[in-house]
Amino acid sequence: MTLPRPILLPFALAIILAGALLFIRWITPEFASDTLTENHPVIALCSALVIGGAAWFVLTFGLRKTYTTTKALLPFCLLLGLGLRLAFFGSTPVYENDYKRYLWDGAVTAAGENPYRFSPAEIFEAGEPGARSIPDLATLAIKSNEADFITGEINSSTLTTIYPPAAQAAFAAAHFIAPYKPWGLKLVFLFFEIAALAMLILGLRAHNLPALWSAAYWLNPVIIFTTYNGIHMDVLLAAPIIGALLYAGKGPIRAAIFLSIAASIKIWPLLLAPVLFRGWRHRPLVYIGVAALIAILTALSLAPMILSLNEKSGLAAYSANWTNSSFLFPGLRDAIGLLFDNSDRIARYVIAIALTAMSLWLGFLKPRDESSIAAHLMLLAGAFVLLSPTGYPWYFIWFLMFLPFALNHWSARGLALLTIGAAAYFARFQIGEAGHYYIYAKILLPIEFGIPLLVLAWDGRKEKKHA
Repeated sequence: MTLPRPILLPFALAIILAGALLFIRWITPEFASDTLTENHPVIALCSALVIGGAAWFVLTFGLRKTYTTTKALLPFCLLLGLGLRLAFFGSTPVYENDYKRYLWDGAVTAAGENPYRFSPAEIFEAGEPGARSIPDLATLAIKSNEADFITGEINSSTLTTIYPPAAQAAFAAAHFIAPYKPWGLKLVFLFFEIAALAMLILGLRAHNLPALWSAAYWLNPVIIFTTYNGIHMDVLLAAPIIGALLYAGKGPIRAAIFLSIAASIKIWPLLLAPVLFRGWRHRPLVYIGVAALIAILTALSLAPMILSLNEKSGLAAYSANWTNSSFLFPGLRDAIGLLFDNSDRIARYVIAIALTAMSLWLGFLKPRDESSIAAHLMLLAGAFVLLSPTGYPWYFIWFLMFLPFALNHWSARGLALLTIGAAAYFARFQIGEAGHYYIYAKILLPIEFGIPLLVLAWDGRKEKKHA
């Protein structure tokens, strides 16, 4: 008996997505660091990312109305997502080396040292022949040699690490598993991501949504590629943030603990608190108590980082100066520059105030139903990514983790389109090397972010007209 076409379609889309990612896995050795950028198969990489992203997009929004009765589809998607993650374990990272900082931080933390005290450059120099002996640096200098001089290959090596203590704990765990080996990081990331998937499915069932909608997260090609090839750590946020969402309505203390863990991985999740706990405004003692608990736990967890802030602090430099692959921020900065000096700093303050105001506004909205919390969290996280001075593709996980709960929200389509446009980021390296960075900045970047923004505006306008 032939299966009906609507049942075959999601399997076909998933196979196209998988084929695109497996093709990328196959060509990653051609991006090795000892090869010329001009010889890299960038067009093939970007084309595969666009095809995979488009297949994921169609599959994801097909989940809203169809496929949910196909019992075999959920285990198929879950196994496929796991298999694709494992396939990238031995891949060559494409244009990414942030993981070397993770490996080094993990080694320092595992040794019981403070990763916020010395920069990798200081440690590397202390291990050089003829360097002046400094007792506090001696042990780390030895570890630098053990790491095969990895400290000399770290981005912004003159700055201390920007990663908060909970992230350091994950890096240290990876070091205990496989010292200085990328696969140790990937294994830790996979452990946390499976935990996030389990909580995601529990959360969907708690909201009376199909468990199959978890595929919107689990099969996303940008999440898979940037985590298990690029080895970016943002995936660590998914488990504690989804855990906070899962318990926010019935266990505010547990939700507060989960959110505090997320904030000690990256600080920005604190922005989500007013929305997460808005259902408790009618009980002021609980509401204030939760706020106090989050503040205390976060302050305690971030203390080692905050107390070590100085002129070589990576956190201070990142928040004050770094700008990369952002679409909206440069325009805002330039507009402010027409009226004021120091426009970069003012633009950052304006964005911080705008996002805080948005968080508080959404936090005091009267929700239509409980599911709107996840939609508003997605919208807030999406606004943060779109306004951020740095618009890296791995930041998309910040809002994609909420997508399975909010497939029917008006903002879902526009934010999901960023997955297709993410391919533009990986073209910039070869274009820049050839001296044509303006093509990326003036053409590809506006396409990557501009089309999703137009769709967001269009869908938001339609929603407003029908409200």
